[in-house]
Amino acid sequence: MPGDGEVGSAGGLLDVVDDGSTLHLWLGNGLPSIEAGRQALAPFCARLALPPRVVNRLEVVFEEIVSNIVRHGFVSGSAQRIRVTASATPAAVHLRFEDDGMPFDPLARAVPPPLHTLADAPLGGLGIALVRKLAASISYTALAETHRPGGFAPVNRLEITLSSA
Repeated sequence: MPGDGEVGSAGGLLDVVDDGSTLHLWLGNGLPSIEAGRQALAPFCARLALPPRVVNRLEVVFEEIVSNIVRHGFVSGSAQRIRVTASATPAAVHLRFEDDGMPFDPLARAVPPPLHTLADAPLGGLGIALVRKLAASISYTALAETHRPGGFAPVNRLEITLSSA
């Protein structure tokens, strides 16, 4: 739970707990959370001896999801938070993103049509489509807005599984 060992500011990494099998990250409401969280994932990936391709995919997914939550789901300057849980099996890496931002199902949006030329490419809106391509599975759950211990009441949960091969 945040506060037991705060390691950063409200816009970055608030807390990290690594029990050896599961990594728990608490991120604040700011773009510094992207890089701070990515750096906190690095020892977890190293301990699992993940291949560089899997680490790259994990980093891309992490950056896309945290960026979307901070940019589109949070009120600027608020104390809203993201909790990221990472765990692994021999065949897969599992990521769970929970946030207390505005309720939003990123998977409800239609998959954009394939691009034929660079000129056809839009200036945004492709992040979730990329995450879908990289993930072995992805699911969204809207959570009931109830008070949780520690004051964190997540309303969005996005679970993503990546193949570790």
